[in-house]
Amino acid sequence: MVHCGLFTPFPTCARADHAPKIPLIPVVAGLAAVAAPAIVTAPILAVLGFGAAGPVAGSAAAIAQGVLGNVVAGSLFAIAQSAAMGGYGAVIVNGAVQGAGLLLTGVSGAECLISGCGKD
Repeated sequence: MVHCGLFTPFPTCARADHAPKIPLIPVVAGLAAVAAPAIVTAPILAVLGFGAAGPVAGSAAAIAQGVLGNVVAGSLFAIAQSAAMGGYGAVIVNGAVQGAGLLLTGVSGAECLISGCGKD
């Protein structure tokens, strides 16, 4: 019986009864977040309205700033805005995304080991 795993050549595992059981999508997504966290953070910050020149008018970030009034240095809002502007917040936000990526990869790998993935 052919063992189909992550590094098994494609023709060997091409048949449906030999499909790999490794959770490839979460592992790859987690590793991508670790390798290039800006791919995740930049679009999220942009959608929320944190721009390179400050909060975008009419966005969730602008509304939040209106509600908060004076933004305290070191607050979540200040960190997010700093990240969008390429400041100190980028290190914090990207580090959080990298940690989440490691967690996703680790949990997926642990689930794979516990369930015996790749075993026929």
